[in-house]
Amino acid sequence: MPLGGKEIAQQAARFGRWLCGNVKNRVWPRVKAVYRTGYSLSYWTGIQSVRLIRFAGKRLARLFAPAGRVLYKGLDFLVLRHLRAVGAEIVRFGKGFPLAGRRVREAFRRHPLHAVGQALLLPFLAVRRHRHALKSLLNLAAPVGAACALAFTINFWSHQTFALALEYNGETLGYISDESVFDSAANLAADRVINTDNSFQVERTPKMTLTMVSKTEIMDEKELCDSILRSSSDSIAEVCGLYIDGKFEGSVQSRSELDGVLDGILDAYRSEDGADERVEFVQDVEIVEGLYPVSSIKTAEEMEEYLTHETVVDKYYTIIPGDAPLSIAAKTDMSLDQLRSLNPGFDDNIFPDVDVLIQKAQPYLRVQVVRTVEYTESIAYTTKKVEDGSQYIGYEKVTTQGQNGERLVTAEVTYLDGLEQSRTILSTEVTKEPVEKVVVVGAKKVNPSVSAQGDGISTGRFIWPLPSCKTVSSGYGYRWGSFHDGIDISGNGVYGKDIIAADGGTVVEVNTSGWGGGYGLYVIVDHGGGYRTMYAHCSQILVRAGQKVSQGQLIARAGSSGNVTGPHLHFEIRVNGSPVNPLPYL
Repeated sequence: MPLGGKEIAQQAARFGRWLCGNVKNRVWPRVKAVYRTGYSLSYWTGIQSVRLIRFAGKRLARLFAPAGRVLYKGLDFLVLRHLRAVGAEIVRFGKGFPLAGRRVREAFRRHPLHAVGQALLLPFLAVRRHRHALKSLLNLAAPVGAACALAFTINFWSHQTFALALEYNGETLGYISDESVFDSAANLAADRVINTDNSFQVERTPKMTLTMVSKTEIMDEKELCDSILRSSSDSIAEVCGLYIDGKFEGSVQSRSELDGVLDGILDAYRSEDGADERVEFVQDVEIVEGLYPVSSIKTAEEMEEYLTHETVVDKYYTIIPGDAPLSIAAKTDMSLDQLRSLNPGFDDNIFPDVDVLIQKAQPYLRVQVVRTVEYTESIAYTTKKVEDGSQYIGYEKVTTQGQNGERLVTAEVTYLDGLEQSRTILSTEVTKEPVEKVVVVGAKKVNPSVSAQGDGISTGRFIWPLPSCKTVSSGYGYRWGSFHDGIDISGNGVYGKDIIAADGGTVVEVNTSGWGGGYGLYVIVDHGGGYRTMYAHCSQILVRAGQKVSQGQLIARAGSSGNVTGPHLHFEIRVNGSPVNPLPYL
């Protein structure tokens, strides 16, 4: 049966009375008992601790009392009694002023001159009156003075040492620790002087005397070197000396002037913005401030001129007729890369009487620049060849023109005296992809068994005359001081390779032996319409004059006859008797 609100309140009241009764009658007495026990324990512990401390204090006082009395008596004998006497005398001294005043007044009453005498006598009377106090003060001051004297003596002798007193040219320069210091200083002094007339001499046998001096008075090698220079000549100045790779080069009046000279030399090699580059001297450059002879002092302009003068001058080679890039390199003991580095456009300027730089001038103080640069570089396109079996070997036709790509290159370039020495590629980024070139080439092989008499038919289109090699070693036009009427086709192993007729026609001229005007063994084929082809420097001729040949027919073999530097085929196309560039026709 559920309870109502009144019953719940009554139950709660009964529970509260029961809880309060239990707390009051059972819990609270136990809490009070625990509290009294804790308090009693703490009180007893504190009382016992106090008693123990008092007992220990009395025991210790009784134990150390004799020693304390002896210590006090000693202190009293040494200091305290004197302090009491001084205190008493101070009081007595204060009381002496009224007494002195009375004596002077009494003397003045007798006579004014007596007062003056009495006043002059007062100091002596004061000394006699306070003599015991003065003795006490002296007794106190004596030990203190003795301790100070002892400390001063110990400090003085701890900073003293044995040394050599150095007398140089009749003048005492100072003190050194041993003879080696003088030898080092003498060498420094001799090295510091540009002794062109041998007027400066360092005495190597000075007078030395053993003595005792303060450690702070001992000189090192540099200080003694300055002293030697001061005593050796009146023409000595405090300036800045310049050393390159440890060798003294001269001095300038001030550090700022010398820094300005060196900075000016470096600035000449810096770029306009000066960003992303490091400019520094190749040699070890050091500035040493000190005493130098006046004869070694240069003005800033003289120092700059001296440091930038050329130790190696420009050297040239003059091209003579018949010179080629490789022969010039061989004559000058240089590589092609070195020649091209020293001479921009070297390969395009091989003409007689042209000067080629083979040695660049070098300044005395060399400068290296390491610069980070960005530039665009071309990416060469590749060539894809597609074979056509219906055309003879040597036939070529471009179906897709190739296009070079581009890439952005970041490189670290090192220059020495303004000339590039090395280039390190840091990163590359392709900005334009290259387009592949597609060329259709003939795959139909030349038939060596073709009858001696060809068809003689001219197609009006020329094929490549040396199928085994496609390298043009020398183009059409001016070279090495003369005009080249055709193209030279060469490569490794070209000697004895097949030469074919570029087009059908009739053999009109053959040279099978001899110099041949420098062409050696050669064949000339007439194709009609004013077109002729020439095949020179052959090793073997396989046709005769008046013979008809077909396009692609074997007519000769490559060689090195005539005026040549190596095996190759000299090929010409002549139109109405005048040579033209063969490449556009092939």
